[in-house]
Amino acid sequence: MGRSQSPSSQAAGMPRSRPVEVSPPPGSRPLRASARFAPIPVDAYAARLQAVCGAFSVEPAARREATVEGDITLLSAGGIDTAIVSLDAQSVARTARMIRQDPAEHLFLLLQDSGTSGIRQGDQEVRLRAGDLYLADSACPSEFIYNGRRSRQISLHLPRDLARRRLGETCLGGVGLDRTDPLCVAVRAVVTKLLSLEMPAQSSLGETVLDLLAAYFHHWERQSAAQDRQRESLYAEACRLISRHACEPGLDIDSLASRLGLSRRSLQRHFEAMGETVSAVILRTRLDLAHRRLLARQDGEDMSSIAAIAYDTGFNDLSHFYRTFRTRFGTAPGALRG
Repeated sequence: MGRSQSPSSQAAGMPRSRPVEVSPPPGSRPLRASARFAPIPVDAYAARLQAVCGAFSVEPAARREATVEGDITLLSAGGIDTAIVSLDAQSVARTARMIRQDPAEHLFLLLQDSGTSGIRQGDQEVRLRAGDLYLADSACPSEFIYNGRRSRQISLHLPRDLARRRLGETCLGGVGLDRTDPLCVAVRAVVTKLLSLEMPAQSSLGETVLDLLAAYFHHWERQSAAQDRQRESLYAEACRLISRHACEPGLDIDSLASRLGLSRRSLQRHFEAMGETVSAVILRTRLDLAHRRLLARQDGEDMSSIAAIAYDTGFNDLSHFYRTFRTRFGTAPGALRG
C-alpha cells in the first residue's frame, strides 16, 4: 500500500501482463507464501494497515458490510521494510486530515503482483495491472480503488528523506513508472528476486533497487528538462510569428500551426504547457498594437480613424474590437483620441 505528470501515469492503459512469477531456488521462500485472502473485520484490517503503512480508511465491497478478505504481511527485504498487501475492498483512502494526524515519512514503491487497482493522487489517476510499478507519496492525499476485486501489491517502504536525496524531487507527489523502460524491467526483476531469497543472500539487492530507481528518475529529469527547453523554444518562435503577422486578419491557430509544421492540437498543447492559449496571445498582441496606434493618434503622429486602426491590426469585427479593448485596458478606444 502506498501513497499517489513522470513518466507521468505511464502505468495507466498498459497492456495486460501475467502476474509476477518466480521459481525460487532451493532453500528460498516463495513470494506468495505470506499473502493470503482470508476474511477479516474491516476495523481489524484497517488497524493492521495503519500499523504497517500508516493511517488509511478502508471501505468494504458492497456485498459485505463489515469484512474484507485479505492479509497484510510485513517483512524486511534487503534492509527495506516491505509489505505484501492483499485485499478485495472497494477502496482504501488517505485524507489530508489523516496526513496531519499521521505525518508522512515514506514513499511506497508499489508492484502490482496480481489483480488490478486504480490510484488517484494529485491531479492524476492511474490504472495498475499485474507487473506495473508506481511510486506513491504518503505526504499527498490518495485513494486506492479495487472495486471489490482481489488485488495483491508488494510495497517497498522508502524513507522519504532518503528517496528525495537519492532519486531527486521528481520522485515526489505520486509517479507511475513506464513498465516498458529497461530500468523499470530491472527494478521489477530485482524486487521479485529480493522476495524470493532468504537472508543474507538478499542483503545487497535493496541497494540495487535504489540505484536503479535513481538512474530512472535522473534520466527522466534530464529528459524532461530537454523537453521543457524544446517547448519553450517552440513557444518563443510561435510568439515571434504572431508578432510578425498579427495584423493579418487570416492569422489563427490553423495558419500558425501550418507555419510551424505542427498539428493544431500539438500547437495548443505547447501553449497550454506555458499557461496560455494561441487565440489569447493573438488577441492580446493585436490589442497591444491597436493601443500603441491610438496613443500615437493622441500625440498627433497617426491621423487614422479608430475603425481603420482596428482593421489595420487584424480585427474584422468592430464590436468585438471595442469589447475586447475595454476588457484589456479598462477604457474605450475613443478615450485615447486626441
